[in-house]
Amino acid sequence: MKIKIVLKACCVLFLLASLAFIYLANRDISKIYGGLTERVDPKQFNAIDGKIIIENVNILANDGQSFLADKSVTLEHGHITEIANNTIESTGATLIDGAGKFLIPGLSDTHVHLFKSPNDLLLYLANGVTQVRELIGEDDHLQWRSEIENGRLGPDLFIASPRIGSFELLEGWFMEWSQGFLNISTAADAVREVNRLHQQGYDAVKIYSQINKETYDAVTQTARPLGMKVVGHIPWSIGIADILAHQDSVAHLEELMNALNREFGKSISATGFGSKTADEFLSYVNKRSDEVAETLRDNDIAVSTTLWLVESFVRQKFELEQVLSEVELAYENPGISEWTPNVPQGGLGWLPGVNRYFQPGELTAEQAAGRRKYWETYAQACQIILKSLLKNQVKVMTGTDANLPPTVPGFSLHDEFVSLKKAGMTNAQILKAATQTPADWLDSNAGRIVPGFKANLVLLDKNPLVDIEHTKAINAVIVSGKLLKRSTLDNILRSVKAANDASRSRDISDFHQH
Repeated sequence: MKIKIVLKACCVLFLLASLAFIYLANRDISKIYGGLTERVDPKQFNAIDGKIIIENVNILANDGQSFLADKSVTLEHGHITEIANNTIESTGATLIDGAGKFLIPGLSDTHVHLFKSPNDLLLYLANGVTQVRELIGEDDHLQWRSEIENGRLGPDLFIASPRIGSFELLEGWFMEWSQGFLNISTAADAVREVNRLHQQGYDAVKIYSQINKETYDAVTQTARPLGMKVVGHIPWSIGIADILAHQDSVAHLEELMNALNREFGKSISATGFGSKTADEFLSYVNKRSDEVAETLRDNDIAVSTTLWLVESFVRQKFELEQVLSEVELAYENPGISEWTPNVPQGGLGWLPGVNRYFQPGELTAEQAAGRRKYWETYAQACQIILKSLLKNQVKVMTGTDANLPPTVPGFSLHDEFVSLKKAGMTNAQILKAATQTPADWLDSNAGRIVPGFKANLVLLDKNPLVDIEHTKAINAVIVSGKLLKRSTLDNILRSVKAANDASRSRDISDFHQH
């Protein structure tokens, strides 16, 4: 009898311990994706609605090459209703003096990850980003989109599905539980899941690297007739040629680079270059990139950039603290940046000890030089591909991979502009890639300052065609016809920083922005 009682007690204790472990594990997962950080109430901010007239302003022309001077722009019911050469009848309207200022369409970031961090929605607006494409969607994002459509402050959201990959049973279970993957390995399961995603309201399906060809074919063939776009990586199981009839968008420049790397040979890896040199690889990329670009153009496949992130890889590996001091770390959700020491590498962590990209372990001088050369070549190859895309008129869209270290939501888009400029894009090309091209791809009726288009706009104090960094000189932001003045944008930034500081577990004072 005593043995039975002891056994029952042990079973109860084991059950309670298991439940406690599951609870704490789920809580930890929520924390590292930003879910336990204090949330800012968007209702507290003063957005001016109703009829708005911006007078005597310079507006970006439709060709994106110049500004049209001294225009008056009327906004009403969330749209641009009139553009005139003279002052417009202003009875009952809020007047904004645009003299000496520059009006551009709202900016788009076509590669973001909101995770469980709704404060990011406010950060995007504070940085002039009025539309984002979420590429690891979840139920919360669908709810936030519905709330935004019903008046909540936030950018327009285009939401792709959770990542679709094909894993073995045990690994697949873990990837679904810990990272939200959809583990699909057969055509039948793919058809069922894509229809379910469509019913839930996702705008697109997200292809990930590990998807097998059977699933890939079934996913893409099911999605398109439903009106869902296909976006994401170039799967390891197929080559560039196999995506042409299937995908609408490639999520990174580096996906094209990685596909060319696989073509070139497996002797090149993150540990450095083997017998094949960096120059040989870059020569191969130069030879192939025009052909790849032509096929992307002919098949109307758009590419997101995420170039600044790629260029940061080598610096994060060898000078992490300097990189962290250069970004707006105070605005990054601390749950994401702090991650957890239980997952020291391979997660999303930003800070020393958990950084996803930091070079672990002691390296010899030769090993360090090899790895540095690899990642420098990695970025150079992406820059070559970008130039080929532009030369061959492929649709290029600005994207950042926001919330991967060290891309702070909203702020990082302006960092991306600087990288694109250094890579050879003109200021006009960058603005087009951040406004017209993504708006057209997203079918959002925005991206241009034209009557009838959505009133997603940014008022700048300086001309971005003169210097692309002038996109940071934001005087006001208008999203869906709601005006956020500079004072309101500053209040948003203060509130997000305060929420982060209240939720922070690690001191970041060593990383004050220079």
